[in-house]
Amino acid sequence: MKKLMFVLIAAVGMSCSSYAQMTEKEVKKATKEAQKLVKDARNEFDRDDIPNKSHAKSLIDQAMKNQYVKDWDQTWFEAARIYNYYFDQENLKSYNGRYDTVAMYKYLTDWFDFALKADSLQKIPNAKGKTSDEAHTKLAPEMHRNLTNLITGGIFYFNDRTDYKKAYALFDRYFTMAEGDFLKSYMENDTYYPQTRALYAYYTTMAAYNLSQWENTIKYAQIAQQDEEYGESATEFLCDAYGNMGDTVKWIEALKAGLIKYPTQDYYYSKLLSYYDRKNDMAALENFTKEMIALDPDKAYNYFVLGLIAQQNKEYDKAIEQYEIAIQKDENLSDAYNNLALSIMYQATEYVDSKANVDYRSAEFKKVMAQEKEYYKKALPYVEKFREVDPTATSKWGLLLQQIYYKLNMDKELKEIDKLLGN
Repeated sequence: MKKLMFVLIAAVGMSCSSYAQMTEKEVKKATKEAQKLVKDARNEFDRDDIPNKSHAKSLIDQAMKNQYVKDWDQTWFEAARIYNYYFDQENLKSYNGRYDTVAMYKYLTDWFDFALKADSLQKIPNAKGKTSDEAHTKLAPEMHRNLTNLITGGIFYFNDRTDYKKAYALFDRYFTMAEGDFLKSYMENDTYYPQTRALYAYYTTMAAYNLSQWENTIKYAQIAQQDEEYGESATEFLCDAYGNMGDTVKWIEALKAGLIKYPTQDYYYSKLLSYYDRKNDMAALENFTKEMIALDPDKAYNYFVLGLIAQQNKEYDKAIEQYEIAIQKDENLSDAYNNLALSIMYQATEYVDSKANVDYRSAEFKKVMAQEKEYYKKALPYVEKFREVDPTATSKWGLLLQQIYYKLNMDKELKEIDKLLGN
């Protein structure tokens, strides 16, 4: 093994030294021959009498690997033109359903790569101090017209292949192209881009999220938040990204911002509730909710949260009061009816527990049972309203009604609800 390694190292050394030993004349000759590859590729490509451009592609592929023209702008300029053609050919085939999707998007990204490479080389002053704008002038218009194909490609890899890495690469490339210097003059007049920027950022956010690339998730979620349809979902991705990064300060800030913008979404409240519960700091959440009420006193969900906090603290009268305010603000807030009824039923349980020493044979015990029923009578209309507002939440209001009907000896209603619950 050691001998083989020595031989390989020696061979590499000889190869490198052989290039170093070439005379200036030999280097010029090799460069001229390499440049001929590029020129031949261009001539083959431009000939109308040769419909098959495979030879031109073969020549340019050789040239791109040749060390004598790898830093020549024309190598990459011609490569961009040829790969643009190959992308177009596959794209045309897509209209009849018979095309190589993977190859098509590979041609697309290679085309863009080669164009940018040509442009970067042309920006370097030559021996006379001059630069060229040829790649930008001749290639940018067509690249701008095909820019959204990067998004289409990303969707293909995301949905059809669940290849989030390639999906993200294509989505991200769209933004680097759209917001880079190469297409700047075209994007300034692009009326479509401002309308779709946030939506496409949302696609990119999802790809980054599936890759656990939290910084990239944050980067694009901040743009995607502006989308009318997916802005809320993007905000959740943003919060999750901060949480996964362990940045508690920004996580809390993002949750609170989301809560202010989307007060009816359970996500933000549930995360904050869980956090403050773990920290045993419900007072902080209560203070924050009161601040929100000061900003907008008509948002019913804020009062619901105050009720929930009071309920968790077993302050049932206070909880009932807040839930009633929430219902006044929004009569369709089903969870408020649910929790209001629960709070009353908890009061019933507490009351009965407080009378545990009363003899069940005594007149006082009958009064205790009668008072318990009053609690359940009070809770009943709230559960019935809950059922009306959210008829699909059978498992929630069904169990409550079952318990109330049983306590109130409502046999007919109890049979109906038992049947509904499959009992």
